[in-house]
Amino acid sequence: MTDLLIENGWIVDGTGAPRYRGRVAVTGGRIEAVGESTPAGGAETLDADGLVVAPGFIDIHTHSELALLADPQMPFKVRQGVTTEVLGNCGFSAAPLANPSADLFRELCVPVFGHAELDWDWDSLAGYQARLERGGMALNAASLVGHGALRAAVMGFERRAPTEGELKAMCRMVAEAMDAGALGLSTGLIYPPGCYAETAELVALSEVSGRHGGIYATHLRDQSDRLLEAVQEAIAIGQGGGLPVQISHHKCAGAANRGKVRESLALLDGAKTGGVQPGSDMYPYLAGSSTLVSLFPPWAVEGGVEALLARLAEPEPRARICREFESGLPGWENRVKVAGWENIYVSSVVTDANRSLVGRQLREIAQDRGQPPEQAVCDLLLAEGGRVGYIGYNSSEADLETVLRHPRTSIGSDGLDVGERPHPRLYGTFPRVLGEYVRRRGILTLEEAVHKMTGLTAAQAGLKEVGLLQPGYRADLVLFDPETVEDRATFEVPRQFPAGIPHVFVGGTAVVRHERLTGNLPGQVLRRGGGAQA
Repeated sequence: MTDLLIENGWIVDGTGAPRYRGRVAVTGGRIEAVGESTPAGGAETLDADGLVVAPGFIDIHTHSELALLADPQMPFKVRQGVTTEVLGNCGFSAAPLANPSADLFRELCVPVFGHAELDWDWDSLAGYQARLERGGMALNAASLVGHGALRAAVMGFERRAPTEGELKAMCRMVAEAMDAGALGLSTGLIYPPGCYAETAELVALSEVSGRHGGIYATHLRDQSDRLLEAVQEAIAIGQGGGLPVQISHHKCAGAANRGKVRESLALLDGAKTGGVQPGSDMYPYLAGSSTLVSLFPPWAVEGGVEALLARLAEPEPRARICREFESGLPGWENRVKVAGWENIYVSSVVTDANRSLVGRQLREIAQDRGQPPEQAVCDLLLAEGGRVGYIGYNSSEADLETVLRHPRTSIGSDGLDVGERPHPRLYGTFPRVLGEYVRRRGILTLEEAVHKMTGLTAAQAGLKEVGLLQPGYRADLVLFDPETVEDRATFEVPRQFPAGIPHVFVGGTAVVRHERLTGNLPGQVLRRGGGAQA
């Protein structure tokens, strides 16, 4: 017998096909039928008159590794309609971990993962997955394996090429993660220790992911002056490794680079990796967010965050760092020079002494202190033990719309659950697309937007049985009002839930009803291929 029957809704099935009025029948956590001729009765009937019924949104780019443990209900995601999180992006993943450098990597992750109070009682992806399953979660989670975690586990934060033995060890770790169901390999080529890798190393690791049917997802080595060269490197890695490529948060920073995304998208259009054309993801905002450590020259972070802090405390290396903020270095994406200090804001700190700085411009902070900005940022990082997050404005509206329109761009929040004033994308990404870029601006049709949040995303990530309203698929569903759905989160007050998303189901179980959390935790760990079991 049907467990749940949703009636009178506008069906938007995730394929991009036109909407139509119909029913969705759910049995045993799976979609039993979709359309007009579905069963006429069930244990529960939900009238969706005026609402769109769509597959649950898949957030292809998240950093929720510890947020899932801190609050398994994941209110800031399920209230958006998100039913699956893809973890392990930008080279940051919860595993593998190996001493003696595990503490170094965990420290680097604090402004990205947040929740520094939590213990990491695992050392492998399988161990982390088991931890998630023990605690339960409201939504599903799948993971990439991060290159930064791999390098830290084998080489620490050393700025050199790996030995043959070290490269083999990293390849073994990739294979172990893939056996545990990882979706593929991710890199963050502006972050230590991943930024120390050359292309050949990344091809070798990608080959392992490719042999297991995985993908290569990358935060490019440069998203400003050398964007095109960075995209070409990503394509070369995908071709060398024989696997699909996903460009993370595809954008280009700096006024001098406006319009360059048209060229980078054309590069993707002209290439194939792993037999398919590369794809991208993006969030619907002009600002990004990350750890302040990532703004520093790569040599300064060799040895980890503590080594950086030691250099900041010494006059000579500190003076060199300050000079290089102004002059740059060959091959280094100097985002301070590209964006300007006035476009960088403090988003999180860990001490009460500096809490009043959250939300303020670094240039303004420096002026108040009577210091050059580079000196002020060094002092702030020292005072906070390296645990500072920032928000930086780095895109143009025209470029954002160009990327969003592209047929192989999916939606990813890149949200960080850190501090009192995180980037509003943590709460608002998916409703913002629907309210701002569909209803108000008409940049996307409703069907295109849902496709970019569901069916396209599942295909890019390599997930099966999610992302579409089809019989046999998991009953991960979101019901929203296309006339009222919108984000409420702002940069000033980011922790605000959206409007117009009354119901969300994961595996046929309600996690949001009438815009309220139910407390149910039906989410599962999804492994490569889409199943909940390895």
